[in-house]
Amino acid sequence: MKKTMPCFILVLVCAVAAFGQEIEVRDLEPITYAGLDCTGPFTQISVKIMEFMGAFFGQGLTPTGGVITIYYNQPGPGVTENDLKWTIGMPISPASTPAAPLVKGEFKYPKVVFSLHVGPYDKLHEAYAKMTAYMEANGWKIAGPVMEMYLNNPQQTPPEQLQTEIYMPVEKK
Repeated sequence: MKKTMPCFILVLVCAVAAFGQEIEVRDLEPITYAGLDCTGPFTQISVKIMEFMGAFFGQGLTPTGGVITIYYNQPGPGVTENDLKWTIGMPISPASTPAAPLVKGEFKYPKVVFSLHVGPYDKLHEAYAKMTAYMEANGWKIAGPVMEMYLNNPQQTPPEQLQTEIYMPVEKK
C-alpha cells in the first residue's frame, strides 16, 4: 500500500493539472445567438461586452448559454488590429428575435475541434497551440470562425478557475 500511494498521488496531480485541457473532435448542433458585431482591436472586448449586455437584457432576451465571442480573423499579414472582425453574443432560443443593434446569428459548423481551457484568459493561446498541433497531427484544417464560450464570470471567479470552451470548425485536409 505504501508503494502505491505515491503513484496514486502522482496520477491524481497529473489529472488535476490536465483538467480541461483535453482536445477532441465533436459533432456540433447549430447554436443560435444574439450578437453585437464588432470591428477593431480585441482590447475593446470588455467595453463591447457591457454594450452587448445592456442591449441584450434591455430587450428582455433570455440566454441559453454563456457569453460567446466569435473571431472571424486575427492579426497577421495584411490584417491590422483595426481590420479585426468579431462578435460578442449569447446563445438564445431559435424562436427569439433580437432587435438592433443586436443581430441574430447561427454558429453552424457540424464538426469542431473542442477544448475546455481552465485558467486565465491570457493563457488561452496555449490551448490554441495545442489545438492547432492536434489538428495538424490528425489531418484536420480550420473551416470557419473560432468561437469561445465563457462558462463563468471573471469578476467573481479567480483567474486560475476560469473556464472557456473553444470551438474550432474543421474539415479533413
